[in-house]
Amino acid sequence: MKKLLLILTLALSLTFTSCGFPGEPMLDDMYPRDIYLTEGYAITLEGDSRLWLEFRPDLDYDTIRGNAGIPTLIQRGIFHGFSLPIWAADAEELYLDICVPDRWDGASNIHVHMDCFVIGAQDAANDAFNLQLVWENYTPGIDIVPATNNPLTTETTTGICNQFQSFQVGFEIPFAGIEGDDMLAFLLRRVDVAIGNEIDGELVIHHVGVIFRTDILGNPDPY
Repeated sequence: MKKLLLILTLALSLTFTSCGFPGEPMLDDMYPRDIYLTEGYAITLEGDSRLWLEFRPDLDYDTIRGNAGIPTLIQRGIFHGFSLPIWAADAEELYLDICVPDRWDGASNIHVHMDCFVIGAQDAANDAFNLQLVWENYTPGIDIVPATNNPLTTETTTGICNQFQSFQVGFEIPFAGIEGDDMLAFLLRRVDVAIGNEIDGELVIHHVGVIFRTDILGNPDPY
């Protein structure tokens, strides 16, 4: 009797899995895994199911060309970036902009991170550099383009390190007052350190990414 019950239980379990008997429907056939959305609909995500999206803002190369190649383009192997001395009311700064995605949840801070490296070796434990990210936003078709801005600074200690040592720097932009489809502009420059000892040489900005937390899969509004 026990053997009969075991055989029946095994047969039923196999029928409803992808290992069914020949001629029986597979689970994948009974419940297709593809999800189709018609135009104008999206999947809403909640809690920890929300995703992170990284965008690379457009760099304003016209400004660099108009300033006779300032900031200077630096190449290390097959990598390249723009070197930043300490800003002194000159053109040694980078302009970037991005359109805020509709998929952003509108309730979490926006993260900006950048990869950079020092050109020269550093020889003191308190050697550091200080980056300033200036940002502003407006809603196209509604707002007057503002002349205001919001500066953020982050000081990074390099310590004793080799030439071309890489570093990661992060900034956090508060979500209040920003909406999906807003224009978000950035100005990035290097400023005097506030705590540590200034690094020797210049700093090269290699990559800038803007990270949004999204609660939507799909985009019901194309504009």
